[in-house]
Amino acid sequence: MSGLLLPVMAAEIRVVTEHLPPYQIDQPGAAAGFATDLVRQTFQGAGINYQIEFQSWSRAYQLALRDPDTCIYSISKSKERLPLFQWIGELSYNTTAIYGLASRNDIQLQTLEQAKQYVIAVTRDDVTHHYLLKHGFEEGKNLYLLENVASMLNVLAGRRQGIDLVIINETILKYRAQESGLALADFRKLLVLPDLPLDFHLACSLKTSADTVERLRQSLQVMKSDGRFDKIVAGWSEKLR
Repeated sequence: MSGLLLPVMAAEIRVVTEHLPPYQIDQPGAAAGFATDLVRQTFQGAGINYQIEFQSWSRAYQLALRDPDTCIYSISKSKERLPLFQWIGELSYNTTAIYGLASRNDIQLQTLEQAKQYVIAVTRDDVTHHYLLKHGFEEGKNLYLLENVASMLNVLAGRRQGIDLVIINETILKYRAQESGLALADFRKLLVLPDLPLDFHLACSLKTSADTVERLRQSLQVMKSDGRFDKIVAGWSEKLR
């Protein structure tokens, strides 16, 4: 199979995402980030025109649920989401954990149930939001919703809205702390959540054509087979050290 599919005459695909460094970075000029690089190569290899735009995660998620010719990244492929989208392929895999302030020696967690006595901040319509709802957390009680992840660490550090905890992965934590002018040492991992992996994917709405979806799947698979996928990831891994 060729590494480049011939261009297809079709509507331009709207690709929605959120600012989530280092996966996708909203910066002047052009979107960046290693997931963005993978998505660009996937669309270019498929010969499909596309436009990346940044939204709050909740809006991006709703657009990809509702609109034709719309794709989204980096989205976790939970069991509940499986029938809601057409899944192109995995871009990254990480584990998540509950974090608190290092100064909060009063908080010790052995189970998720114990976390219900505190307030956890999550992004609206993020997989962490849906996960906590499924496990009995209640909005307005022990679950506080943010419109985007950008302010998450600042909210925790300032203990605004009574926030005690956040759910995040280590890579995102590192970049969020750096962006917010906070030290990584200010935060402490309290409980790993092995049943909540952030297996980030590229996915498209159910109203996106089957031909477009198949071309994207083939293109991503070719990238993984010919080494370009690993090369992009390795390049970013050097920057993340």
